[in-house]
Amino acid sequence: MARQAFKDNRMNNLAWAVTLVLAGLFLLLFNLDLFAAYEPTVQYVLAGLLAAAGVGFFGSYLSARQNWWRLIPAWTLLALAGMAYLTTLPGLDQRLTPALLFVGQALAFAHIYLLDRREHWWAIIPGGFMLVVGGVIALSSVVEQPETLGALLFVGMGGVFFLVYLLGGRSRHWWALIPGSVLAVFGVLLFTVGYQGNALLKWWPVLLILLGLLLGWRAVRAKPRRKLPMQAAPNLTRRLGRSGQSGAAKTPRSRLGQYAGPAPGASVQELTEQKTQPEP
Repeated sequence: MARQAFKDNRMNNLAWAVTLVLAGLFLLLFNLDLFAAYEPTVQYVLAGLLAAAGVGFFGSYLSARQNWWRLIPAWTLLALAGMAYLTTLPGLDQRLTPALLFVGQALAFAHIYLLDRREHWWAIIPGGFMLVVGGVIALSSVVEQPETLGALLFVGMGGVFFLVYLLGGRSRHWWALIPGSVLAVFGVLLFTVGYQGNALLKWWPVLLILLGLLLGWRAVRAKPRRKLPMQAAPNLTRRLGRSGQSGAAKTPRSRLGQYAGPAPGASVQELTEQKTQPEP
């Protein structure tokens, strides 16, 4: 068993080594403009090879579903294939092309989260961050103000933590509200710095003051919860053992881990049989 695992690990490392070497050689030749005379055919071929590699990782995942990590290179390779194809479109703003890579990785973590929503809640954080970064990169082709892009980045990352709170379980991941609130407030603050002439944006911190007063008022008005009284039934076995009744053997004292009496709150009541007389 250990020998087979060692062989599989060595084969995986060799496969990755060959893949990286071939990819590096191809990209080096591409950067040296040795394939310039064959464009866009080379780009189509590259997109096809990347897509085939992504499909191969999907197939390897389906053959061994416990290796969910294979979904990350699978979606990433498909995103790279899409990027290679988008570079062949002359009318497309090429600032949108790198956003596709982050969207592909966000889909990978979303896929991992959907496999087991309770155990893989952590995948929401990297997947959400990748989606936010991809969205900001895509919006950079339309929005020119850096303050707006920065505000969208921080507010979006704060929204990712709010998503962890909502989807991962509110009682388990209440802590996500703290970084989410900090990032969201910082994003709004960054946005208002670029628009100081707007009076409405200048006075938005009043909302924080009102929220703090509301939380303080609820903390002062809160009352301690009443604890239900716990009543346990008396241990009749020990009482009978201590009594000096003739002919009754004393019950030995129980040791740790042994049952010595009725469960707390339990009681036993004997019901006498009542004879019902037939109706006349």
